[in-house]
Amino acid sequence: MEYFHWCVAPNMQVPIQPKVKTIKFGDGYEQRIQDGINSDLRSYSISLTVRRDEDLWIDQFLTLHAGYKAFLWRNPHTHKEVKVKCQSWSVNVMNTTATITATFEEVVS
Repeated sequence: MEYFHWCVAPNMQVPIQPKVKTIKFGDGYEQRIQDGINSDLRSYSISLTVRRDEDLWIDQFLTLHAGYKAFLWRNPHTHKEVKVKCQSWSVNVMNTTATITATFEEVVS
């Protein structure tokens, strides 16, 4: 499995929304349970600024994984390796640098 080795900016966003099944009964009562054994997978909104020539390598890496192939990435806050996929990213090209924003979604396959 390939490794995403580029360093992301420290202002990464990690929205957290565990999957929960809810059954509603009369009079406002409800029962809630965890939805599956992997109900707390994370997504990471990352960005990185690189030299103009390096953005091509990152774009090629993400394109080769085609939005469904998983790769390893080290979370800069926890320093844990996470298996992720990336279904969407954008590249903002400037004169000497490029900014790449992407969403990494944790997977367990």
